[in-house]
Amino acid sequence: MSGEDSRREHDLMQLERRLLSAFHDPDTDAEAMARTRRRLREVMVSGARPSRRRLAPVFGAVAATLALVMVAGVVGWRLVSQRATTPSVVKPSATATARPTVAAIDPLNCRLPVVVLLQAGPPGQQRQEVGFIETRTGQYAKDESASVAGLPGGGSPAIAGKPAQPATPWSYSASLGRWLPVLPFSVSPDGQSYVWTRLLPEGSTTNANNFQKAELHRYDVASATDHTLWTYPGSISPFGWDASGILVETTPPIVRMIPQGGMPIRWLLDPETGSAAQLEIAIDPYYRLTRMPGDPTQNGMFSYSTFTFNPKFKGHPLFRIGSRDPGAPEWVLYETAPGQRVTIYRGTQGDATGFDPNQAKDDATGIWFSDWGGPWLWRWEQGSGLHKLPLSGLPSPLAEPHAGVGANPAGPCV
Repeated sequence: MSGEDSRREHDLMQLERRLLSAFHDPDTDAEAMARTRRRLREVMVSGARPSRRRLAPVFGAVAATLALVMVAGVVGWRLVSQRATTPSVVKPSATATARPTVAAIDPLNCRLPVVVLLQAGPPGQQRQEVGFIETRTGQYAKDESASVAGLPGGGSPAIAGKPAQPATPWSYSASLGRWLPVLPFSVSPDGQSYVWTRLLPEGSTTNANNFQKAELHRYDVASATDHTLWTYPGSISPFGWDASGILVETTPPIVRMIPQGGMPIRWLLDPETGSAAQLEIAIDPYYRLTRMPGDPTQNGMFSYSTFTFNPKFKGHPLFRIGSRDPGAPEWVLYETAPGQRVTIYRGTQGDATGFDPNQAKDDATGIWFSDWGGPWLWRWEQGSGLHKLPLSGLPSPLAEPHAGVGANPAGPCV
């Protein structure tokens, strides 16, 4: 792969990642996100380096869309595929995800925390709630006691005539037994702390592009103490926290969604001291899939993506080769070392299996996936393969056109 191809591939992966993680903004529009994904996909497979003019229409108001079809199913587990490959034995990486010591959990008989999104539009509408799925039966129960009151971060200030939005639960800490107001990639590996950002001056927003700098804070929940870790003259976007540290991406104020004056910069921060080391962005050191002979291409271009919230399994990022276009190759995998792949699923988009993963959440023994296509979850474990879990008890869709409802994993099973 040429240096130009590598940089183009890197740019498009990061643009898609920002779009996919934007859904938690209550002011965004679901239909706009659907249009955005379609246009971004067209750009990704075109084989041409996108210009700012070409990409500018792609980035309007964005929100993830869950165009989910409510399909009745028999409650219970069904073995779908056992296509896992056996990984080669490799030396453990120094950056493997640190995990707290907890009692063993049976993933087939536990309570999985989920964020339930109800969306419709246009015009875009969204409502959310949180609760737990009984993984033995697929039964959902809303958590009526869920609250993030008193926790910093989350929400949004008033802007353009819209009222301020309060913080809402977006992830669940099993070690704390409570909901947190930030997305899963902002939570520490042990679940005891999370990072959040503050734009300055107070009240400024990225949408209005009127901020001057940002602060990254670490909040320790048990002790209720907040620490200012780092300040940067631009925006700060966390996208991972593991044993190696906190990974963030920064852009100057003028470079919000489209690189107009330079590439975004990635940093690795020490979660205790806040000391920051700049990472080499040109090769995307955190989420880089090794291209192999025979990999499927679209219009001559090798296209792959990561998942929302950047999940890892045993320290290894998850990847998806192909697109969501009907009939396109469908390959979900991770690498234990460059070129050494473990296949979670390989098939065709729209095939009989119907695996169309949306979000992923790993734990000590496997991975949970939500699905773009319906009210069900998937569980993968090495050795036992991929299982489908139909869900019941979810709230009814909004009484609006193009309404859908889906549940996304928000933390480890309890």
